[in-house]
Amino acid sequence: MNLFLSTTIYGIELGLCYAIAALGMHIAYSILDFPDLTADGSFPLGGVVGTIALRVFGMHPVLSLAFGMLSGMAAGLCTGFLHVKFNVTKLLSGIIVMTALLSMTLALTKALTGTGFTVANFSYIANKVNGMFNTGNHVCGASVKIAVLLAAVLVVKFLLDGFFATKAGLVLKAVGCNESLITSLGLDIGKCKMFGLSLANGLVGLSGCLYAQLTANYDNSCGSGKVVLTLASVIMGLSLFSGIRFLKPTTCVIFGGVLYSLCLNYFTLIDSNGIYLKLLNAVGFVLILLFNNYFKKRIRSLGA
Repeated sequence: MNLFLSTTIYGIELGLCYAIAALGMHIAYSILDFPDLTADGSFPLGGVVGTIALRVFGMHPVLSLAFGMLSGMAAGLCTGFLHVKFNVTKLLSGIIVMTALLSMTLALTKALTGTGFTVANFSYIANKVNGMFNTGNHVCGASVKIAVLLAAVLVVKFLLDGFFATKAGLVLKAVGCNESLITSLGLDIGKCKMFGLSLANGLVGLSGCLYAQLTANYDNSCGSGKVVLTLASVIMGLSLFSGIRFLKPTTCVIFGGVLYSLCLNYFTLIDSNGIYLKLLNAVGFVLILLFNNYFKKRIRSLGA
């Protein structure tokens, strides 16, 4: 019972952290209709940049989050630039930037550790603030971690909701579903896409920085599978909760992120050795897609 409870609590912590990245994927996938794979690179990039800000420059943990977000925004801008300026396909532009970021994060990690290791523990910082959840030898309790993460998620959610209610936000929403409308208004569709992808990956980078502080270390491989995770969170959240009228899409995505993270953590109870976790992850994602398709067909049949 204690193992199940601890797994649930940790799943909620990770889910709240991943929910911010899922909100970024929501912008790219649901709003811009852009299958962006950059997230697998911008997530660890935000983590290592935030860790460098903490360890090397001794910045305040909250300020380090800003640098993690800015690094993710730069990655998303590169993806948008390749697609818009060089006519690289959506999928390929994300793959190119993601691949380049793998080397960049390795180089930054080598500079951070001085040894070339891909893992950098926050214990390198002696007698300084290690992160939002760890100060010196004191580690915050689960309730404090959840409260801080929930506050961060709500701040991001309300800022996004406010942005999407503005003219710029409405224009961004129109880019994915009606490009001809944007063109008729005399707006630059390419700039809109680059801004949207930059914002999306900025949230992914912010999530990566939060993840590094939550786990009190940076792992260069932490971005592996984040595209699948965030995309599954978006699809699950919108499929399960979009029918509830008073819930906004951002809220649905947050619920989806927490639920999917809980599912992944419960998989560790099934496979404690971790051999089949990726397989279980893939099977779970397929089931979510099948459920999403079935849910859409039911809605169409009821509408008819």
